[in-house]
Amino acid sequence: MIRKHLWERVHRLRYDVNGYAILFSSETGVREGEIPSLKWSDVKGNSIHIHSQQNDEKRDGVKVYYYNPTTKNEKGVSNNGRFIPLTNRIREILDELKAKQKALGIHSEWVFCKEDGSWTTTVSYYESLYKVSKKLGLKLSNNHAFRMALNSYVYVPMGLPASERAKLLGHSVETNLKYYTFARTDEYIDELCEKINAFDDETRENPIENDMGTSGYLKVVPFKAKEKSPQTAKSQAFL
Repeated sequence: MIRKHLWERVHRLRYDVNGYAILFSSETGVREGEIPSLKWSDVKGNSIHIHSQQNDEKRDGVKVYYYNPTTKNEKGVSNNGRFIPLTNRIREILDELKAKQKALGIHSEWVFCKEDGSWTTTVSYYESLYKVSKKLGLKLSNNHAFRMALNSYVYVPMGLPASERAKLLGHSVETNLKYYTFARTDEYIDELCEKINAFDDETRENPIENDMGTSGYLKVVPFKAKEKSPQTAKSQAFL
């Protein structure tokens, strides 16, 4: 519903940067702060380099936005961010946005910039998303919902392992499993049970010979106990 509404809106309006930004977020699952800080130079080949975010702070009682060259999970120490695939849908969004900027004579390093070339802000983005959700009667709390939905309704059904899902969304495997993966129904348990049973049956039909010369499920690899050095034995005697 959001995508349908926004595609109609961006085509109707002269220039709707936040409309394109929301469409981009729904396809990529990027964090809210990673949207304004994205530069055209970060879009390369078949990938998009996510390695920065927009932050804000109060200076003399005034909110000031600034560029942070690290992502949230990097906690101030750059590890080159992460790369997300530039799919056909994402490419369509960016190509159309770039064409509109060119037609209006907008020149900026920022992908999601205003007509004067300055970057959009997280507050402006959030307010736009809130208004769209309210207009459509949706209970979308914030941009975080896109990240959760992309993980559970796209990445999980695709069969991507938690490690890959975590890498694309920019957090740990534990965080992905605990906070981003929606609980599945009994249907999922049945499906999982079938897979385990099928694997078990396959193993029984094609047993692997272990080192003892007998059939078994796993190849047993014997390890010789490491002898303690005289120094280690002496040290432990004082414990």
